[in-house]
Amino acid sequence: MLLKSSLFILLLVNIFTSNLLILSGILLVVLILNLCLNKNLKKHSRQLKVLLFFYLSTFLVQLYYGQQGKVLFKFYNFYLTQEGLMNFAVNFIRILNLILMSWLINEMKLLTGRFSKYQKIIDTVI
Repeated sequence: MLLKSSLFILLLVNIFTSNLLILSGILLVVLILNLCLNKNLKKHSRQLKVLLFFYLSTFLVQLYYGQQGKVLFKFYNFYLTQEGLMNFAVNFIRILNLILMSWLINEMKLLTGRFSKYQKIIDTVI
Protein backbone atom coordinates (compact mmCIF):
# COMPACT_ATOMS: atom_id res chain seq x y z
CA MET A 1 0.00 0.00 0.00
CA LEU A 2 2.88 2.36 0.76
CA LEU A 3 4.45 1.66 -2.62
CA LYS A 4 1.15 2.39 -4.37
CA SER A 5 0.75 5.70 -2.53
CA SER A 6 4.37 6.67 -3.16
CA LEU A 7 4.08 5.94 -6.87
CA PHE A 8 0.87 7.95 -7.06
CA ILE A 9 2.58 10.96 -5.46
CA LEU A 10 5.59 10.58 -7.78
CA LEU A 11 3.22 10.38 -10.74
CA LEU A 12 1.43 13.59 -9.77
CA VAL A 13 4.69 15.45 -9.19
CA ASN A 14 6.01 14.11 -12.50
CA ILE A 15 2.98 15.39 -14.38
CA PHE A 16 2.64 18.81 -12.77
CA THR A 17 6.25 19.99 -12.42
CA SER A 18 8.65 21.25 -15.04
CA ASN A 19 11.67 21.55 -12.76
CA LEU A 20 14.48 19.52 -14.28
CA LEU A 21 16.11 18.83 -10.90
CA ILE A 22 12.90 17.43 -9.37
CA LEU A 23 12.22 15.31 -12.47
CA SER A 24 15.77 13.95 -12.35
CA GLY A 25 15.27 13.05 -8.68
CA ILE A 26 12.07 11.19 -9.54
CA LEU A 27 13.93 9.39 -12.33
CA LEU A 28 16.60 8.28 -9.87
CA VAL A 29 14.02 7.03 -7.33
CA VAL A 30 11.96 5.15 -9.92
CA LEU A 31 15.10 3.65 -11.48
CA ILE A 32 16.28 2.37 -8.08
CA LEU A 33 12.82 0.93 -7.38
CA ASN A 34 12.87 -0.84 -10.74
CA LEU A 35 16.34 -2.23 -10.12
CA CYS A 36 15.24 -3.60 -6.75
CA LEU A 37 11.69 -4.78 -7.47
CA ASN A 38 11.39 -5.44 -11.21
CA LYS A 39 12.54 -8.93 -12.19
CA ASN A 40 11.86 -8.34 -15.88
CA LEU A 41 13.84 -5.12 -16.16
CA LYS A 42 16.27 -6.58 -18.68
CA LYS A 43 13.42 -7.68 -20.96
CA HIS A 44 11.70 -4.31 -20.64
CA SER A 45 14.90 -2.38 -21.30
CA ARG A 46 15.23 -4.09 -24.68
CA GLN A 47 11.78 -2.78 -25.58
CA LEU A 48 12.81 0.69 -24.44
CA LYS A 49 15.61 0.93 -27.04
CA VAL A 50 13.13 1.17 -29.91
CA LEU A 51 11.00 3.71 -28.10
CA LEU A 52 14.00 5.85 -27.22
CA PHE A 53 15.13 5.81 -30.85
CA PHE A 54 11.79 7.20 -32.00
CA TYR A 55 11.67 9.74 -29.21
CA LEU A 56 15.22 10.91 -29.81
CA SER A 57 14.39 11.33 -33.48
CA THR A 58 11.83 13.95 -32.45
CA PHE A 59 14.71 15.81 -30.80
CA LEU A 60 15.40 17.80 -33.96
CA VAL A 61 11.75 18.71 -34.43
CA GLN A 62 11.46 19.96 -30.85
CA LEU A 63 14.63 21.99 -31.23
CA TYR A 64 13.51 23.43 -34.55
CA TYR A 65 10.20 24.68 -33.18
CA GLY A 66 11.79 25.98 -29.98
CA GLN A 67 14.08 28.55 -31.56
CA GLN A 68 13.38 31.45 -29.24
CA GLY A 69 15.69 32.32 -26.38
CA LYS A 70 19.43 32.23 -25.83
CA VAL A 71 21.21 30.79 -28.87
CA LEU A 72 23.89 28.22 -28.03
CA PHE A 73 24.72 27.09 -31.56
CA LYS A 74 23.75 28.25 -35.05
CA PHE A 75 23.91 26.13 -38.21
CA TYR A 76 22.52 27.99 -41.27
CA ASN A 77 18.91 28.77 -40.29
CA PHE A 78 18.82 26.22 -37.48
CA TYR A 79 19.35 27.53 -33.96
CA LEU A 80 20.12 25.38 -30.95
CA THR A 81 18.71 27.32 -28.00
CA GLN A 82 18.89 26.83 -24.27
CA GLU A 83 15.10 26.87 -23.94
CA GLY A 84 14.73 24.24 -26.67
CA LEU A 85 17.20 21.96 -24.89
CA MET A 86 15.43 22.46 -21.56
CA ASN A 87 12.02 21.68 -23.08
CA PHE A 88 13.39 18.53 -24.67
CA ALA A 89 15.08 17.41 -21.43
CA VAL A 90 11.94 17.97 -19.35
CA ASN A 91 9.72 16.10 -21.81
CA PHE A 92 12.21 13.26 -22.26
CA ILE A 93 12.70 12.67 -18.53
CA ARG A 94 8.96 12.99 -17.88
CA ILE A 95 8.13 10.27 -20.44
CA LEU A 96 10.96 8.04 -19.20
CA ASN A 97 9.59 8.39 -15.65
CA LEU A 98 6.11 7.40 -16.81
CA ILE A 99 7.47 4.33 -18.59
CA LEU A 100 9.50 3.22 -15.57
CA MET A 101 6.54 3.76 -13.23
CA SER A 102 4.24 1.74 -15.46
CA TRP A 103 6.76 -1.13 -15.55
CA LEU A 104 6.87 -1.11 -11.76
CA ILE A 105 3.07 -1.04 -11.48
CA ASN A 106 2.78 -3.97 -13.88
CA GLU A 107 5.52 -6.01 -12.22
CA MET A 108 4.17 -5.52 -8.70
CA LYS A 109 0.53 -5.92 -9.86
CA LEU A 110 -0.51 -2.87 -7.86
CA LEU A 111 -3.79 -2.37 -9.70
CA THR A 112 -6.40 -4.42 -7.85
CA GLY A 113 -10.16 -4.51 -7.56
CA ARG A 114 -12.09 -2.85 -10.34
CA PHE A 115 -8.87 -1.40 -11.80
CA SER A 116 -7.33 -4.84 -12.32
CA LYS A 117 -8.65 -5.04 -15.90
CA TYR A 118 -6.47 -2.02 -16.76
CA GLN A 119 -3.38 -4.05 -15.85
CA LYS A 120 -3.56 -5.85 -19.20
CA ILE A 121 -4.16 -2.59 -21.07
CA ILE A 122 -1.12 -0.95 -19.50
CA ASP A 123 1.00 -3.98 -20.34
CA THR A 124 -0.22 -3.95 -23.96
CA VAL A 125 0.39 -0.24 -24.40
CA ILE A 126 3.90 -0.51 -23.02
